[in-house]
Amino acid sequence: MRKFFNLSTREGYGQFVSIAGICVNIFISAVKFAVALISGSISILADAFNNLSDAATSAIMLAGFHMAAKPADEEHPFGHGRAEYLAGLFIAAAMILVGGKLLFTSVEKIITPEEMDAGLFTLFVMIVSIAAKLFLGMFYRHAARKINSAAIHAAAIDSFTDCLATGAIIVSIVLWIKFNINIDGGAGVFVSAFILRGGFASLKEILTPILGGRADPELIAGIKKIVTDSPEVLGVHDLIVHSYGARRIFVSMHVEMPATLKLLEAHEIIDRLERKLQSTFQISVTLHVDPVVQNDAAFDEHRELAEKILADIDSRLSLHDFRVVPYKSGRKLIFDVAVPWNFTMPDRDLRKEFQRRLIELHADDRAIIHIDHQYC
Repeated sequence: MRKFFNLSTREGYGQFVSIAGICVNIFISAVKFAVALISGSISILADAFNNLSDAATSAIMLAGFHMAAKPADEEHPFGHGRAEYLAGLFIAAAMILVGGKLLFTSVEKIITPEEMDAGLFTLFVMIVSIAAKLFLGMFYRHAARKINSAAIHAAAIDSFTDCLATGAIIVSIVLWIKFNINIDGGAGVFVSAFILRGGFASLKEILTPILGGRADPELIAGIKKIVTDSPEVLGVHDLIVHSYGARRIFVSMHVEMPATLKLLEAHEIIDRLERKLQSTFQISVTLHVDPVVQNDAAFDEHRELAEKILADIDSRLSLHDFRVVPYKSGRKLIFDVAVPWNFTMPDRDLRKEFQRRLIELHADDRAIIHIDHQYC
């Protein structure tokens, strides 16, 4: 196995998992097609087509991992890791397409039912099919967790959904054998509904990283903890995470440090923190130093004033990069305001409101405010 796949790499492991999925799904599909032709069951035929589509989506997943393994080039300096997301998107779309088609066919069977010729052998084949798909789903789930793959996780959801759908077919076979009751079309609708449900769930999950969803909260918390645990660090802000596929994550963050630190000292501390973050989380990190003035009564007074005005506007607002410079007969307060994602006041109105309240208290002071929208 190691001769054909480099299982020590994420992409090689993903390709191995994809090949396993292709083989298992083609075998299950072929057996079900044969049984469906013998028994005349639309629900089994629907399940066979579903498994065949699973083999096709595994092939797409294989192509995605193959593309993701390509190194960075001039046109794609961040690599090709997002190709895996596209593979997951195709898997979800295929599930929805197959589910919709089978739903239409199953409804036709309800309207015009046909006799089935299903017996114990058919029942046995479907039970074995459930066992195979359950094993494949568990294998997918383990692999998805091992290499943190959204595409393989989508395939795992699909496999577990197939188990439930095939279970409905087994119920219809038992009812036919024991009581001569034909619910084949209804079972087909049930199978289609599960396929559609799994497809839309996978689509929602895979679209999140494609559209730029929030970074993993555990990763954010871990990054902040390592940086703020350093005794020289007073605080952090402006954390931004960009993902170009699993293990292709780029992070930037501003780090507040005492203004009295020498430049070389601050640079050495930042270098040390960047190396630690890179080795801990396998990410690329850029940290920016923001000097903070300490033990200055006039500076502290103006900062406390600015913080109070912001708190009166909205308690969720916070400031950083605070500076005070002379301005005519007063002072100019220069700082950034961090606003939460659901803050509704327009940036312009926030600046005006702060300026109005500041002038009421200190007529000669002015403020220059940069608005920071929180991305993590």
